[in-house]
Amino acid sequence: MQRIWMTFAATIVIALVLTALLCAFGMACTPRWQVEPFTNHIAVHSPSTSIQATGVVTPQEGRYQVKETHITIQLSGRVKAVAIVREPIGASEGHAACLFMHGSGTGKSSEAYGDIARAMATAGITTLVPDKRLDNYSMLSRDYVSSANDYAKSLRVLRSWPGVDAAKTGIYAESEGTWIATVLTHEHPDLAFAILTSSPVVSGRQQMAMAATSCLKATGAPDAIIHIIPKLTSLSVDNVGPNYADFDAAYYRRSLTMPLLINYGTQDTAMPIEQGARLLTRAANAAGNHNVTLRYYNANHQMRTGSLSAPNLPLASHYTHDLEDWVNAVAAGTGVGGWKTPMIAGSRPHQEFAAPPSTDAGLLSSLGVLTSAILLCLACCVATVFGGIILTLAHMIRTRRHKTNNHRFPVPLRIALILNVALAAVTTCALLAYLVMVIQDAITLTSNSAVLARNWHGVVALTWLELVAFAWLIAQYAVMRMPKPPYAHAEHARPDLHAAASQAGKETWGGGHTAVATLGMLASALSLLLLAFWGLFS
Repeated sequence: MQRIWMTFAATIVIALVLTALLCAFGMACTPRWQVEPFTNHIAVHSPSTSIQATGVVTPQEGRYQVKETHITIQLSGRVKAVAIVREPIGASEGHAACLFMHGSGTGKSSEAYGDIARAMATAGITTLVPDKRLDNYSMLSRDYVSSANDYAKSLRVLRSWPGVDAAKTGIYAESEGTWIATVLTHEHPDLAFAILTSSPVVSGRQQMAMAATSCLKATGAPDAIIHIIPKLTSLSVDNVGPNYADFDAAYYRRSLTMPLLINYGTQDTAMPIEQGARLLTRAANAAGNHNVTLRYYNANHQMRTGSLSAPNLPLASHYTHDLEDWVNAVAAGTGVGGWKTPMIAGSRPHQEFAAPPSTDAGLLSSLGVLTSAILLCLACCVATVFGGIILTLAHMIRTRRHKTNNHRFPVPLRIALILNVALAAVTTCALLAYLVMVIQDAITLTSNSAVLARNWHGVVALTWLELVAFAWLIAQYAVMRMPKPPYAHAEHARPDLHAAASQAGKETWGGGHTAVATLGMLASALSLLLLAFWGLFS
Protein backbone atom coordinates (compact mmCIF):
# COMPACT_ATOMS: atom_id res chain seq x y z
CA MET A 1 0.00 0.00 0.00
CA GLN A 2 2.87 2.33 0.80
CA ARG A 3 4.33 1.84 -2.68
CA ILE A 4 0.96 2.54 -4.28
CA TRP A 5 0.72 5.90 -2.53
CA MET A 6 4.32 6.68 -3.40
CA THR A 7 3.62 5.90 -7.06
CA PHE A 8 0.49 8.06 -7.02
CA ALA A 9 2.30 11.03 -5.47
CA ALA A 10 5.27 10.65 -7.80
CA THR A 11 2.95 10.55 -10.81
CA ILE A 12 1.34 13.86 -9.86
CA VAL A 13 4.69 15.57 -9.26
CA ILE A 14 6.22 14.23 -12.50
CA ALA A 15 3.12 15.21 -14.50
CA LEU A 16 3.35 18.78 -13.24
CA VAL A 17 7.07 18.99 -14.02
CA LEU A 18 6.51 17.52 -17.51
CA THR A 19 3.71 20.01 -18.17
CA ALA A 20 5.96 22.93 -17.31
CA LEU A 21 8.83 21.63 -19.45
CA LEU A 22 6.61 20.86 -22.42
CA CYS A 23 4.92 24.26 -22.18
CA ALA A 24 8.33 25.93 -22.24
CA PHE A 25 9.39 23.85 -25.24
CA GLY A 26 6.16 24.66 -27.10
CA MET A 27 6.60 28.38 -26.47
CA ALA A 28 10.21 28.26 -27.67
CA CYS A 29 9.04 26.59 -30.89
CA THR A 30 6.35 29.21 -31.49
CA PRO A 31 7.32 31.82 -34.13
CA ARG A 32 7.38 35.40 -32.93
CA TRP A 33 4.86 36.48 -35.55
CA GLN A 34 1.15 35.99 -36.11
CA VAL A 35 -1.13 36.80 -39.00
CA GLU A 36 -2.51 40.21 -38.09
CA PRO A 37 -5.70 41.98 -39.25
CA PHE A 38 -5.27 44.18 -42.33
CA THR A 39 -6.05 47.83 -41.66
CA ASN A 40 -4.63 49.84 -44.58
CA HIS A 41 -7.78 49.61 -46.68
CA ILE A 42 -8.18 50.99 -50.20
CA ALA A 43 -10.93 53.44 -51.07
CA VAL A 44 -12.45 53.01 -54.53
CA HIS A 45 -13.25 56.24 -56.35
CA SER A 46 -16.21 54.89 -58.30
CA PRO A 47 -18.38 51.77 -58.13
CA SER A 48 -18.17 51.44 -61.90
CA THR A 49 -15.32 49.37 -63.36
CA SER A 50 -15.61 51.10 -66.74
CA ILE A 51 -12.29 52.14 -68.33
CA GLN A 52 -12.15 55.06 -70.78
CA ALA A 53 -9.32 57.15 -72.15
CA THR A 54 -9.55 60.80 -73.15
CA GLY A 55 -9.83 61.26 -76.90
CA VAL A 56 -9.55 57.52 -77.66
CA VAL A 57 -12.34 55.51 -79.26
CA THR A 58 -11.65 51.81 -78.77
CA PRO A 59 -13.19 48.92 -80.73
CA GLN A 60 -15.98 47.33 -78.71
CA GLU A 61 -16.50 43.66 -77.98
CA GLY A 62 -18.20 41.86 -80.86
CA ARG A 63 -16.98 44.19 -83.59
CA TYR A 64 -14.81 41.59 -85.33
CA GLN A 65 -15.30 38.00 -86.33
CA VAL A 66 -12.62 35.70 -84.96
CA LYS A 67 -10.31 33.33 -86.77
CA GLU A 68 -8.99 30.50 -84.58
CA THR A 69 -5.69 28.80 -85.44
CA HIS A 70 -4.11 25.85 -83.62
CA ILE A 71 -0.31 25.87 -83.70
CA THR A 72 2.62 24.07 -82.09
CA ILE A 73 5.36 25.97 -80.28
CA GLN A 74 8.80 24.43 -79.77
CA LEU A 75 9.86 24.90 -76.15
CA SER A 76 13.04 22.90 -75.56
CA GLY A 77 14.45 19.65 -76.90
CA ARG A 78 11.50 17.44 -77.76
CA VAL A 79 9.05 19.40 -75.63
CA LYS A 80 6.37 21.22 -77.58
CA ALA A 81 3.24 23.10 -76.59
CA VAL A 82 -0.03 23.31 -78.46
CA ALA A 83 -1.38 26.85 -78.62
CA ILE A 84 -4.50 28.57 -79.89
CA VAL A 85 -4.28 31.93 -81.67
CA ARG A 86 -7.48 33.93 -81.97
CA GLU A 87 -7.26 36.91 -84.29
CA PRO A 88 -9.79 39.57 -85.33
CA ILE A 89 -10.72 39.26 -88.98
CA GLY A 90 -10.33 42.58 -90.75
CA ALA A 91 -8.56 44.41 -87.94
CA SER A 92 -6.10 47.08 -89.02
CA GLU A 93 -2.42 46.34 -89.34
CA GLY A 94 -0.35 46.91 -86.25
CA HIS A 95 -3.04 46.11 -83.69
CA ALA A 96 -2.49 44.97 -80.10
CA ALA A 97 -1.90 41.39 -78.98
CA CYS A 98 -2.01 39.56 -75.64
CA LEU A 99 -0.30 36.39 -74.39
CA PHE A 100 -2.15 34.43 -71.71
CA MET A 101 -0.31 32.79 -68.80
CA HIS A 102 -1.88 30.04 -66.71
CA GLY A 103 -2.48 29.89 -62.97
CA SER A 104 -1.74 26.88 -60.78
CA GLY A 105 -2.53 23.32 -61.78
CA THR A 106 -2.97 22.01 -65.27
CA GLY A 107 -3.79 24.22 -68.18
CA LYS A 108 -4.65 23.21 -71.74
CA SER A 109 -5.11 25.84 -74.37
CA SER A 110 -8.41 24.21 -75.32
CA GLU A 111 -9.76 24.44 -71.76
CA ALA A 112 -8.42 27.73 -70.38
CA TYR A 113 -9.19 31.38 -71.13
CA GLY A 114 -11.39 30.52 -74.11
CA ASP A 115 -14.11 33.03 -73.26
CA ILE A 116 -11.72 35.84 -72.31
CA ALA A 117 -9.35 35.33 -75.24
CA ARG A 118 -12.19 35.15 -77.76
CA ALA A 119 -13.93 38.21 -76.35
CA MET A 120 -10.71 40.23 -76.59
CA ALA A 121 -10.22 39.08 -80.17
CA THR A 122 -13.68 40.38 -81.11
CA ALA A 123 -12.49 43.79 -79.89
CA GLY A 124 -9.48 43.82 -82.24
CA ILE A 125 -6.82 42.17 -80.06
CA THR A 126 -5.00 39.03 -81.23
CA THR A 127 -4.65 36.54 -78.38
CA LEU A 128 -2.46 33.47 -77.88
CA VAL A 129 -3.18 30.80 -75.27
CA PRO A 130 -0.50 28.08 -75.07
CA ASP A 131 -0.68 24.78 -73.24
CA LYS A 132 0.96 24.90 -69.84
CA ARG A 133 4.18 22.89 -69.67
CA LEU A 134 3.81 20.20 -67.01
CA ASP A 135 6.82 17.91 -67.38
CA ASN A 136 8.82 20.19 -65.05
CA TYR A 137 5.87 21.23 -62.87
CA SER A 138 4.71 19.31 -59.80
CA MET A 139 3.29 19.85 -56.33
CA LEU A 140 6.79 19.89 -54.81
CA SER A 141 8.91 21.38 -57.59
CA ARG A 142 8.29 24.38 -59.82
CA ASP A 143 10.77 26.63 -61.63
CA TYR A 144 9.17 29.98 -62.38
CA VAL A 145 12.21 31.27 -64.24
CA SER A 146 12.14 28.26 -66.55
CA SER A 147 8.38 28.68 -67.03
CA ALA A 148 8.91 32.32 -67.96
CA ASN A 149 11.46 31.26 -70.58
CA ASP A 150 8.87 28.90 -72.06
CA TYR A 151 6.27 31.66 -72.24
CA ALA A 152 8.89 33.90 -73.87
CA LYS A 153 8.90 31.51 -76.84
CA SER A 154 5.14 31.93 -77.19
CA LEU A 155 5.64 35.69 -76.90
CA ARG A 156 8.02 35.66 -79.86
CA VAL A 157 5.46 33.77 -81.95
CA LEU A 158 2.71 36.22 -81.05
CA ARG A 159 4.85 39.27 -81.77
CA SER A 160 5.56 37.97 -85.26
CA TRP A 161 1.94 37.04 -86.01
CA PRO A 162 0.52 38.77 -89.14
CA GLY A 163 -1.19 42.04 -88.33
CA VAL A 164 0.26 42.28 -84.80
CA ASP A 165 2.47 45.18 -83.72
CA ALA A 166 5.24 43.71 -81.57
CA ALA A 167 5.48 47.00 -79.68
CA LYS A 168 1.80 46.68 -78.66
CA THR A 169 2.05 43.12 -77.34
CA GLY A 170 1.57 42.41 -73.66
CA ILE A 171 0.59 39.68 -71.21
CA TYR A 172 -2.37 38.54 -69.13
CA ALA A 173 -1.77 36.31 -66.07
CA GLU A 174 -3.85 34.94 -63.23
CA SER A 175 -3.00 33.72 -59.74
CA GLU A 176 0.28 31.73 -59.66
CA GLY A 177 0.87 32.82 -63.24
CA THR A 178 1.39 36.39 -62.04
CA TRP A 179 4.61 35.31 -60.30
CA ILE A 180 5.82 33.93 -63.63
CA ALA A 181 4.59 37.10 -65.33
CA THR A 182 6.84 39.28 -63.17
CA VAL A 183 9.80 37.10 -64.16
CA LEU A 184 8.83 37.61 -67.79
CA THR A 185 8.57 41.39 -67.34
CA HIS A 186 12.02 41.29 -65.73
CA GLU A 187 13.45 39.53 -68.79
CA HIS A 188 11.36 41.50 -71.29
CA PRO A 189 10.89 45.07 -70.02
CA ASP A 190 9.77 46.08 -73.52
CA LEU A 191 6.36 44.45 -73.05
CA ALA A 192 3.61 46.88 -73.99
CA PHE A 193 1.48 46.11 -70.93
CA ALA A 194 0.87 43.65 -68.13
CA ILE A 195 -2.48 42.52 -66.71
CA LEU A 196 -2.22 40.79 -63.33
CA THR A 197 -5.41 39.18 -62.04
CA SER A 198 -5.89 37.60 -58.60
CA SER A 199 -2.19 38.02 -57.89
CA PRO A 200 -0.69 36.59 -54.65
CA VAL A 201 2.11 39.21 -54.97
CA VAL A 202 3.99 38.04 -51.83
CA SER A 203 5.83 34.72 -51.53
CA GLY A 204 3.88 31.47 -51.40
CA ARG A 205 4.70 30.96 -47.73
CA GLN A 206 3.41 34.42 -46.78
CA GLN A 207 0.33 34.11 -48.95
CA MET A 208 -0.57 30.67 -47.55
CA ALA A 209 -0.22 31.92 -43.98
CA MET A 210 -2.73 34.66 -44.74
CA ALA A 211 -5.08 32.48 -46.79
CA ALA A 212 -5.18 29.63 -44.27
CA THR A 213 -5.78 32.00 -41.36
CA SER A 214 -8.50 33.81 -43.26
CA CYS A 215 -10.22 30.56 -44.18
CA LEU A 216 -10.07 29.02 -40.72
CA LYS A 217 -11.19 32.25 -39.07
CA ALA A 218 -14.09 32.60 -41.48
CA THR A 219 -15.24 29.05 -40.78
CA GLY A 220 -15.18 29.60 -37.03
CA ALA A 221 -12.26 27.32 -36.23
CA PRO A 222 -10.94 27.45 -32.64
CA ASP A 223 -8.06 29.87 -31.98
CA ALA A 224 -5.81 26.95 -31.00
CA ILE A 225 -6.16 25.61 -34.53
CA ILE A 226 -5.50 29.00 -36.12
CA HIS A 227 -2.32 29.37 -34.05
CA ILE A 228 -0.98 26.23 -35.74
CA ILE A 229 -0.68 28.10 -39.05
CA PRO A 230 2.51 30.09 -38.22
CA LYS A 231 4.24 26.88 -37.15
CA LEU A 232 3.23 25.13 -40.35
CA THR A 233 4.12 27.95 -42.70
CA SER A 234 7.42 28.86 -41.02
CA LEU A 235 9.05 25.44 -41.40
CA SER A 236 12.01 25.22 -43.74
CA VAL A 237 11.23 23.02 -46.75
CA ASP A 238 14.81 22.49 -47.96
CA ASN A 239 15.23 19.08 -49.62
CA VAL A 240 11.57 18.31 -48.94
CA GLY A 241 9.52 20.79 -50.97
CA PRO A 242 7.73 22.70 -52.24
CA ASN A 243 10.80 24.48 -53.56
CA TYR A 244 8.81 27.53 -54.68
CA ALA A 245 7.45 28.47 -51.23
CA ASP A 246 10.02 31.25 -50.88
CA PHE A 247 9.96 32.60 -54.44
CA ASP A 248 11.45 36.10 -54.31
CA ALA A 249 8.32 37.93 -55.42
CA ALA A 250 9.56 41.27 -54.09
CA TYR A 251 12.61 41.20 -56.36
CA TYR A 252 10.70 40.49 -59.56
CA ARG A 253 7.78 42.84 -59.03
CA ARG A 254 10.26 45.72 -59.29
CA SER A 255 10.25 45.07 -63.05
CA LEU A 256 6.69 46.36 -63.64
CA THR A 257 7.75 49.38 -65.68
CA MET A 258 5.03 48.98 -68.35
CA PRO A 259 1.37 50.10 -68.08
CA LEU A 260 -0.20 47.85 -65.45
CA LEU A 261 -3.77 46.69 -64.88
CA ILE A 262 -4.47 44.96 -61.54
CA ASN A 263 -7.70 43.01 -61.05
CA TYR A 264 -9.09 41.35 -57.92
CA GLY A 265 -12.36 39.72 -56.94
CA THR A 266 -13.74 41.00 -53.65
CA GLN A 267 -14.95 37.49 -52.78
CA ASP A 268 -11.42 36.10 -53.05
CA THR A 269 -10.31 35.38 -49.46
CA ALA A 270 -7.18 33.49 -50.55
CA MET A 271 -5.39 36.50 -52.03
CA PRO A 272 -4.16 39.78 -50.44
CA ILE A 273 -6.60 41.78 -52.51
CA GLU A 274 -5.72 45.13 -50.91
CA GLN A 275 -2.24 44.52 -49.55
CA GLY A 276 -1.22 42.99 -52.88
CA ALA A 277 -2.58 45.91 -54.85
CA ARG A 278 -0.65 48.34 -52.67
CA LEU A 279 2.59 46.34 -53.02
CA LEU A 280 2.26 46.11 -56.81
CA THR A 281 1.43 49.80 -57.13
CA ARG A 282 4.28 50.77 -54.83
CA ALA A 283 6.74 48.62 -56.79
CA ALA A 284 5.60 50.07 -60.12
CA ASN A 285 5.79 53.62 -58.79
CA ALA A 286 9.29 53.00 -57.42
CA ALA A 287 10.31 51.87 -60.92
CA GLY A 288 8.98 55.14 -62.35
CA ASN A 289 5.69 53.69 -63.57
CA HIS A 290 2.56 55.56 -62.44
CA ASN A 291 0.30 54.23 -65.18
CA VAL A 292 -1.34 51.70 -62.86
CA THR A 293 -5.05 50.92 -63.01
CA LEU A 294 -6.80 48.94 -60.26
CA ARG A 295 -10.21 47.30 -60.58
CA TYR A 296 -12.27 45.32 -58.07
CA TYR A 297 -15.09 43.04 -59.16
CA ASN A 298 -17.77 41.29 -57.16
CA ALA A 299 -16.25 37.95 -58.09
CA ASN A 300 -14.22 35.00 -56.84
CA HIS A 301 -10.58 34.10 -57.40
CA GLN A 302 -11.20 33.25 -61.05
CA MET A 303 -13.06 36.52 -61.64
CA ARG A 304 -16.31 34.61 -61.92
CA THR A 305 -19.56 34.89 -60.02
CA GLY A 306 -20.75 32.12 -57.74
CA SER A 307 -19.02 29.26 -55.96
CA LEU A 308 -15.35 28.77 -56.75
CA SER A 309 -15.77 25.01 -57.21
CA ALA A 310 -18.71 25.12 -59.64
CA PRO A 311 -17.87 24.67 -63.36
CA ASN A 312 -18.78 27.01 -66.22
CA LEU A 313 -19.44 30.04 -64.06
CA PRO A 314 -19.99 33.38 -65.83
CA LEU A 315 -17.30 36.02 -65.72
CA ALA A 316 -17.84 39.13 -63.65
CA SER A 317 -20.00 41.71 -65.35
CA HIS A 318 -18.11 43.89 -67.86
CA TYR A 319 -14.82 42.15 -67.06
CA THR A 320 -13.83 41.40 -70.66
CA HIS A 321 -15.12 44.81 -71.83
CA ASP A 322 -12.84 46.52 -69.32
CA LEU A 323 -9.86 44.42 -70.38
CA GLU A 324 -10.40 45.28 -74.02
CA ASP A 325 -10.92 48.99 -73.41
CA TRP A 326 -7.80 49.20 -71.28
CA VAL A 327 -5.55 47.24 -73.70
CA ASN A 328 -6.73 49.20 -76.74
CA ALA A 329 -6.33 52.52 -74.90
CA VAL A 330 -2.79 51.60 -73.84
CA ALA A 331 -2.01 50.49 -77.38
CA ALA A 332 -3.22 53.90 -78.55
CA GLY A 333 -0.64 55.53 -76.29
CA THR A 334 -2.71 56.49 -73.24
CA GLY A 335 -0.45 57.58 -70.40
CA VAL A 336 -1.04 58.16 -66.72
CA GLY A 337 -2.79 61.48 -67.34
CA GLY A 338 -4.93 60.30 -70.22
CA TRP A 339 -7.67 58.39 -68.36
CA LYS A 340 -11.21 59.75 -68.08
CA THR A 341 -12.17 57.13 -65.48
CA PRO A 342 -10.63 56.74 -61.99
CA MET A 343 -7.48 54.67 -61.64
CA ILE A 344 -9.04 52.82 -58.67
CA ALA A 345 -12.65 51.70 -59.02
CA GLY A 346 -15.14 48.89 -58.67
CA SER A 347 -16.66 47.00 -55.76
CA ARG A 348 -15.50 47.91 -52.28
CA PRO A 349 -12.73 45.48 -51.17
CA HIS A 350 -12.19 44.27 -47.64
CA GLN A 351 -9.11 42.17 -46.88
CA GLU A 352 -9.47 40.83 -43.35
CA PHE A 353 -5.91 39.59 -42.69
CA ALA A 354 -2.50 40.74 -43.88
CA ALA A 355 0.12 38.45 -45.34
CA PRO A 356 2.95 38.53 -42.78
CA PRO A 357 6.12 40.41 -43.78
CA SER A 358 8.23 37.79 -41.99
CA THR A 359 7.82 34.04 -41.59
CA ASP A 360 10.83 33.29 -39.40
CA ALA A 361 10.59 30.04 -37.44
CA GLY A 362 10.94 29.40 -33.73
CA LEU A 363 13.31 26.95 -32.06
CA LEU A 364 12.50 24.13 -34.48
CA SER A 365 12.66 25.37 -38.06
CA SER A 366 13.23 22.31 -40.25
CA LEU A 367 10.45 20.23 -41.70
CA GLY A 368 13.04 17.49 -42.24
CA VAL A 369 13.89 17.36 -38.52
CA LEU A 370 10.20 17.32 -37.61
CA THR A 371 9.50 14.54 -40.10
CA SER A 372 12.45 12.51 -38.78
CA ALA A 373 11.19 12.88 -35.21
CA ILE A 374 7.75 11.61 -36.23
CA LEU A 375 9.22 8.62 -38.05
CA LEU A 376 11.57 7.85 -35.15
CA CYS A 377 8.67 8.00 -32.69
CA LEU A 378 6.60 5.55 -34.72
CA ALA A 379 9.64 3.32 -35.30
CA CYS A 380 10.25 3.16 -31.53
CA CYS A 381 6.62 2.18 -31.02
CA VAL A 382 6.94 -0.66 -33.51
CA ALA A 383 10.29 -1.76 -32.07
CA THR A 384 8.85 -1.78 -28.55
CA VAL A 385 5.95 -3.99 -29.64
CA PHE A 386 8.24 -6.49 -31.36
CA GLY A 387 10.65 -6.37 -28.43
CA GLY A 388 7.81 -7.14 -26.04
CA ILE A 389 6.75 -10.10 -28.15
CA ILE A 390 10.31 -11.45 -28.19
CA LEU A 391 10.61 -11.07 -24.39
CA THR A 392 7.31 -12.88 -23.91
CA LEU A 393 8.41 -15.78 -26.11
CA ALA A 394 11.78 -15.95 -24.33
CA HIS A 395 10.02 -16.02 -20.97
CA MET A 396 7.81 -18.90 -22.09
CA ILE A 397 10.78 -20.89 -23.38
CA ARG A 398 12.87 -20.36 -20.24
CA THR A 399 9.95 -21.24 -18.01
CA ARG A 400 9.35 -24.47 -19.91
CA ARG A 401 13.02 -25.44 -19.77
CA HIS A 402 13.91 -24.37 -16.25
CA LYS A 403 10.47 -24.38 -14.58
CA THR A 404 11.26 -20.92 -13.20
CA ASN A 405 12.23 -17.61 -14.80
CA ASN A 406 12.90 -14.50 -12.78
CA HIS A 407 13.42 -12.07 -15.69
CA ARG A 408 10.16 -10.26 -16.42
CA PHE A 409 8.51 -6.88 -16.04
CA PRO A 410 6.48 -6.31 -12.88
CA VAL A 411 2.79 -6.23 -13.82
CA PRO A 412 2.24 -2.47 -13.13
CA LEU A 413 5.30 -1.54 -15.19
CA ARG A 414 4.21 -3.84 -17.98
CA ILE A 415 0.78 -2.20 -18.10
CA ALA A 416 2.33 1.27 -18.05
CA LEU A 417 4.65 0.44 -20.97
CA ILE A 418 1.85 -1.03 -23.07
CA LEU A 419 -0.40 1.97 -22.37
CA ASN A 420 2.34 4.49 -23.19
CA VAL A 421 3.36 2.87 -26.47
CA ALA A 422 -0.26 2.58 -27.55
CA LEU A 423 -0.99 6.21 -26.68
CA ALA A 424 2.21 7.45 -28.35
CA ALA A 425 1.30 5.73 -31.61
CA VAL A 426 -2.40 6.61 -31.54
CA THR A 427 -1.95 10.25 -30.49
CA THR A 428 0.85 10.93 -32.97
CA CYS A 429 -1.12 9.42 -35.84
CA ALA A 430 -4.28 11.25 -34.76
CA LEU A 431 -2.40 14.55 -34.74
CA LEU A 432 -0.93 13.88 -38.18
CA ALA A 433 -4.37 13.04 -39.57
CA TYR A 434 -5.76 16.19 -37.99
CA LEU A 435 -3.03 18.40 -39.47
CA VAL A 436 -3.65 16.90 -42.91
CA MET A 437 -7.33 17.73 -42.54
CA VAL A 438 -6.52 21.30 -41.47
CA ILE A 439 -4.18 21.80 -44.44
CA GLN A 440 -6.70 20.31 -46.84
CA ASP A 441 -9.50 22.52 -45.56
CA ALA A 442 -7.25 25.60 -45.75
CA ILE A 443 -6.17 24.88 -49.32
CA THR A 444 -9.67 24.02 -50.57
CA LEU A 445 -11.33 26.77 -48.49
CA THR A 446 -13.72 24.19 -47.03
CA SER A 447 -16.05 25.25 -44.21
CA ASN A 448 -15.62 22.46 -41.68
CA SER A 449 -15.45 24.25 -38.33
CA ALA A 450 -17.63 21.86 -36.30
CA VAL A 451 -15.56 18.84 -37.32
CA LEU A 452 -12.29 20.73 -36.77
CA ALA A 453 -13.32 21.75 -33.26
CA ARG A 454 -14.59 18.30 -32.29
CA ASN A 455 -11.52 16.49 -33.58
CA TRP A 456 -9.23 19.03 -31.93
CA HIS A 457 -10.81 18.34 -28.55
CA GLY A 458 -10.24 14.64 -29.17
CA VAL A 459 -6.54 15.18 -29.88
CA VAL A 460 -6.22 17.36 -26.77
CA ALA A 461 -7.83 14.66 -24.60
CA LEU A 462 -5.44 12.02 -25.96
CA THR A 463 -2.52 14.37 -25.36
CA TRP A 464 -3.23 14.88 -21.66
CA LEU A 465 -3.94 11.20 -21.19
CA GLU A 466 -0.57 10.40 -22.74
CA LEU A 467 1.21 12.89 -20.48
CA VAL A 468 -0.33 11.34 -17.34
CA ALA A 469 0.48 7.86 -18.59
CA PHE A 470 4.09 8.85 -19.21
CA ALA A 471 4.35 10.36 -15.73
CA TRP A 472 2.93 7.12 -14.33
CA LEU A 473 5.50 5.10 -16.30
CA ILE A 474 8.37 7.15 -14.90
CA ALA A 475 6.94 6.91 -11.41
CA GLN A 476 6.57 3.12 -11.71
CA TYR A 477 10.15 2.79 -12.86
CA ALA A 478 11.46 5.08 -10.11
CA VAL A 479 9.55 3.32 -7.34
CA MET A 480 10.54 -0.09 -8.65
CA ARG A 481 14.24 0.86 -8.50
CA MET A 482 13.96 2.11 -4.94
CA PRO A 483 15.36 -0.13 -2.14
CA LYS A 484 12.83 -2.56 -0.78
CA PRO A 485 11.37 -1.75 2.66
CA PRO A 486 13.01 -3.51 5.61
CA TYR A 487 11.60 -6.82 6.66
CA ALA A 488 13.26 -6.96 10.05
CA HIS A 489 10.23 -8.14 11.92
CA ALA A 490 9.16 -10.47 9.15
CA GLU A 491 12.64 -11.97 9.04
CA HIS A 492 12.37 -13.22 12.64
CA ALA A 493 8.75 -14.18 12.40
CA ARG A 494 8.59 -15.53 8.83
CA PRO A 495 12.00 -16.20 7.23
CA ASP A 496 10.26 -17.70 4.20
CA LEU A 497 8.37 -14.43 3.58
CA HIS A 498 11.61 -12.41 3.70
CA ALA A 499 13.23 -14.78 1.26
CA ALA A 500 10.25 -14.51 -1.09
CA ALA A 501 10.36 -10.71 -0.93
CA SER A 502 14.07 -10.67 -1.64
CA GLN A 503 13.56 -13.03 -4.56
CA ALA A 504 10.77 -10.80 -5.92
CA GLY A 505 13.21 -7.92 -6.14
CA LYS A 506 15.39 -9.93 -8.52
CA GLU A 507 12.70 -11.00 -10.97
CA THR A 508 12.00 -7.69 -12.59
CA TRP A 509 14.81 -6.88 -14.96
CA GLY A 510 17.12 -8.18 -17.67
CA GLY A 511 19.13 -6.67 -20.54
CA GLY A 512 16.30 -7.16 -23.02
CA HIS A 513 13.87 -5.55 -20.65
CA THR A 514 16.11 -2.50 -20.36
CA ALA A 515 16.19 -2.13 -24.16
CA VAL A 516 12.41 -2.51 -24.54
CA ALA A 517 11.68 -0.10 -21.69
CA THR A 518 14.09 2.46 -23.16
CA LEU A 519 12.45 2.24 -26.59
CA GLY A 520 9.00 2.61 -25.08
CA MET A 521 9.97 5.63 -23.03
CA LEU A 522 11.73 7.20 -26.02
CA ALA A 523 8.60 6.75 -28.14
CA SER A 524 6.47 8.47 -25.50
CA ALA A 525 9.00 11.27 -24.98
CA LEU A 526 9.24 11.99 -28.71
CA SER A 527 5.46 11.93 -29.05
CA LEU A 528 5.05 14.43 -26.20
CA LEU A 529 7.71 16.72 -27.68
CA LEU A 530 5.91 16.65 -31.03
CA LEU A 531 2.63 17.46 -29.33
CA ALA A 532 4.32 20.32 -27.47
CA PHE A 533 5.70 21.66 -30.75
CA TRP A 534 2.17 21.95 -32.13
CA GLY A 535 1.09 23.85 -29.03
CA LEU A 536 -0.97 21.17 -27.31
CA PHE A 537 0.38 22.22 -23.90
CA SER A 538 0.46 25.98 -24.46
